[in-house]
Amino acid sequence: MTGRRSAKQALMPLTLVTAASIAVVLMTRPAMALMYNQKDVEAAGHWQSMTLSLGEERTYRASNRYDMPGTAFSVDFAPPACRPRLELRVDMGEIASRDETASADATLRIDRETPHAGPATLAKERGDSGAYVSLTTAAPYRLLHELNVGDTLRLEIDDGVEPWYLSFQLPGAAIALDRAARLCHEASTAPVDEDRPAADYF
Repeated sequence: MTGRRSAKQALMPLTLVTAASIAVVLMTRPAMALMYNQKDVEAAGHWQSMTLSLGEERTYRASNRYDMPGTAFSVDFAPPACRPRLELRVDMGEIASRDETASADATLRIDRETPHAGPATLAKERGDSGAYVSLTTAAPYRLLHELNVGDTLRLEIDDGVEPWYLSFQLPGAAIALDRAARLCHEASTAPVDEDRPAADYF
């Protein structure tokens, strides 16, 4: 990491807010890997794709955990819309004793392409060792295309104290992203058992 603060340092002083506000934030964030079962994991370069499951709920993820130990940048696809959602997780090394959240500004840039700027939500959950950054961009599919063809993803996150910077390499991203998106779309179009004729079961 090239910033003056590490991701862990930047995420330590999150401001506590009301439980109701936290609930709204967490409901809109992508699925967190530690809360879900992981299966069908496939590695591709610096990236991997997987299925996250919790009961009947499924989320399909492409993630880079390779470049920065303890830190993962992920793109999630959840049925039925399968719209890409961006999340950063930093392992804080200790279990949080309470829920906390704060706002920040984030900018993502692939190589020398036009930067993607937007709001970010920083959050911790009680009982979890991770701090999460939920990233929002106005052009998620343009960003997805750039992730597929680019070499390096760089992030700047500014929480109003001091910006911090992260960098992830993109070898394997195209394969992992394509697989996660494809699995999501296949799950979205799979026939419902109630609509299948009885003959399909024999």
